[in-house]
Amino acid sequence: MLFKNTEPDHNLSQTELAYNYLLNKILSCEYLPGQEISEKMLNEQLSFGRTPIREALVTLKSQNLITVYPRKGMQIRPFTKKYINEIYQIRKLMEPNIILQFKDSYSKAVLLDLQSELESCKDADDTFFYKKDIQFHMYFIEMTRNDSLISFYENIMIETYRLAMFAATNRYSTREYNIPQHSKIIQALMTENNDQIAAAVNEHINYSLITLFRVLDHLEELKNSSQETESSMHD
Repeated sequence: MLFKNTEPDHNLSQTELAYNYLLNKILSCEYLPGQEISEKMLNEQLSFGRTPIREALVTLKSQNLITVYPRKGMQIRPFTKKYINEIYQIRKLMEPNIILQFKDSYSKAVLLDLQSELESCKDADDTFFYKKDIQFHMYFIEMTRNDSLISFYENIMIETYRLAMFAATNRYSTREYNIPQHSKIIQALMTENNDQIAAAVNEHINYSLITLFRVLDHLEELKNSSQETESSMHD
């Protein structure tokens, strides 16, 4: 289950350890979106040898977290408006419909517990807070008992988490709005009002999407400003 096992497992293989190490670096944005990486660099950091690292990279590539350029190198999957919009389009197509279809399966006590957990960690670091946020969303998917859907959506939620950390590292955190927006979703589920449920879920997803677009616009402005300054220095 995504982000639920927080204890280190000392029985993991070198490939699994390499994968977990790299995944954490990518999701925390310690390896930045668009950053170039190489097997040599990773070998120096991990000292596991080529095979475990290559196998870990294959898994990360299958999750669209890295892009491999034959004979050129690798890059952490960059964020573009097109890519972000695709992730959130999937979420808007799926989450409201899944929640509406399975709303009678959700335990209201569990929903309140999830909300309570999120509220209790509002002062925690971003890593812990956003993992709790992802668990909230995954609960709705896991209750479908559809293994293929759950597996697919875990990859969507991994990117959602990375995007949240990306926004937070650029001082565009959404966390102060997450708790009231989650509360709105829970309240709508409590009343079992389909229109309110769909509206609350879509509002929450759209708010995150708009925030991420603002991050990219801000970074583009900084880049253009830096280029203009550089150009003026050479004139």
